[in-house]
Amino acid sequence: MKKIIIYSLALASAFFAVSCDKFLDTSSPSEYTSDVVYSTPSYADFAVMGCYALLTQDYIYSARLNLNYVTNSDIEFVGADAGSYNNSSNRGLSNYMGNSGNTTLAREWTTLYKLIERCNLVIEGTLGSPVLQGGDNDAIKKMYAVCGEALALRSLAYFELVRNWGDIPFKTESTKADLSNVYIAPTDRDDIMEQLITDLKTAEGYLPWVGSGGYNSVERITKGFVKGLTARIALARGGYSLRNKSGFPTERGSDWQKYYKIANEECHDIMVSDVHKLNDSYVDIWKKMCNLELDDTYRENLFEAALGLSRSGEVGYSIGVRFYSNTKYGYGNNANVVNTSLYYYYSFDKSDLRKDISVAYYQYGDGSGTIKEIAKKNTLDFNIGKWDQRWMSNQFSALNKEAKAKFGYGINWSIMRYSDVLLMFAETENALNGGPTDEAKKALKQVRNRAFSDISRSAKVDAYVDGLSTEDAFFNAIVNERAWEFGGEGLRKYDLIRWNLLMSKIEDQRTAFNKMFNKDFPVTIFDKTYDFIPSYVYYKYESNNEIIDKSSYNFYEDRGTDKISGYEQINWLWGMKDEDKVSYTERVKLFSSGLKKEVNGTCDNRHLYPFNVNTVNDANGTLKNSYGF
Repeated sequence: MKKIIIYSLALASAFFAVSCDKFLDTSSPSEYTSDVVYSTPSYADFAVMGCYALLTQDYIYSARLNLNYVTNSDIEFVGADAGSYNNSSNRGLSNYMGNSGNTTLAREWTTLYKLIERCNLVIEGTLGSPVLQGGDNDAIKKMYAVCGEALALRSLAYFELVRNWGDIPFKTESTKADLSNVYIAPTDRDDIMEQLITDLKTAEGYLPWVGSGGYNSVERITKGFVKGLTARIALARGGYSLRNKSGFPTERGSDWQKYYKIANEECHDIMVSDVHKLNDSYVDIWKKMCNLELDDTYRENLFEAALGLSRSGEVGYSIGVRFYSNTKYGYGNNANVVNTSLYYYYSFDKSDLRKDISVAYYQYGDGSGTIKEIAKKNTLDFNIGKWDQRWMSNQFSALNKEAKAKFGYGINWSIMRYSDVLLMFAETENALNGGPTDEAKKALKQVRNRAFSDISRSAKVDAYVDGLSTEDAFFNAIVNERAWEFGGEGLRKYDLIRWNLLMSKIEDQRTAFNKMFNKDFPVTIFDKTYDFIPSYVYYKYESNNEIIDKSSYNFYEDRGTDKISGYEQINWLWGMKDEDKVSYTERVKLFSSGLKKEVNGTCDNRHLYPFNVNTVNDANGTLKNSYGF
């Protein structure tokens, strides 16, 4: 099925040749006139494939939006030092040191508006199609379904713009020949999100559930994802954001209960449909993704951006277990665009099965071609372990062994998983009812059930969730659970923004690291308090002397300072050199520092990006920067 989607995306390029001179002047002349394109469902299908095709570009879900724009949070970050934290690259963006001269801002912005223009054309073409007046029932359903996909893709694009830039130009019609609808002022983000929710309700009525109506792959948008996206946007609409008004305060959207109720109902519909389920195995989700295998059993992923091996995708290259080039697995990767740390590792319960999948505290190989795992000594340089070259396909392996440079890994990007639906439902149940309902607890238990072995579930699932008796306690549990479930998946930053917790959670991380560096205990990490962290870490290899025995690590036990026979020893944290401690402390200080008024000079919580200077210049006076940019 995945090959069919990629082939269709390639053919779809014949239907669009998009101009990129102006971000709203993105008219899309087609090699086929609209009366031909929308005369049959099959031609219309190729047109909407041209919309999907843009998701596979580097500037959207091949690399940039899903990897660069989603950091920093309290569990994900890019590296930074005094010379790089505020530069015009992803390091500067991730540390909230926005620079209107940063050209990357214009690329993502323009590509999203290209996608919107293509969607506008498809929506207009399908709704004006003669098929709707004179076609057979199946043809009419298919034409409406194509329209539903375009409505959802347009909503997704606008949501990316809103959550990264705030108030932005908004139009729901294709560009007119006289350019009368090109130079338009920004619309308030709350008004935009309200319209997106309305559009998605329309799309929901047009689209079938996955597995019916000819929609058999999660690489295409179906009813389940439309409902999930509606819930995600509704929660953002009811949440907090930096506002473009005097003093640039962070405020909650009006009438938040209305939007939480929308999110609650949409998630409930997905849950009772029995179409999407949790995979019984957390690690199996990522093994399938790395192996380019679609999960037709559980369909936990509601929608995946379809990428193609050797064509597109930095997932696995710029995020995942760090690999150095070696003869066994081939060309190495970077994997340091999205980093994590010891702080995230210690946030997990020590028996949580997601911990060693989410956090890679080791790398494979080194610069000398070593063929074995090697423990990481830098506690600020851990990686997200959900993407691993050893889980990838034979086809990938053959290509990688011959590779001399980076190529497209082809791993799909999951835009929403069913566990997200369960946790959004649990969150809204709690908020709307002033405390957790039985249904809210049941949903949270479903997510935690697979995170713990049978022997641990009584205490770590049932007793833990049943003990959450107040609204605040349950909310804090959801805040933590979403971190443990979705590390590296591009959700945490935006969750913290809508909860108005971004600055405080990052400060919690900063405080904990400084206390660990200085051996100042106790240290609080999430809902856990540590009275010590071992001075030295010891580990040993499995019998193959290639893979580290992860159970041999003494993360939770102090084994002293003397070397132990058969074990490797790591001297870290307060055992580091004085100059390294200074460097680490400086890095932690600079993480996300652009959020602070004392650094940016304008306001606290400055999480939005500026408009690129060329974007402003092209807007004919209708667009200008704010928030001190």
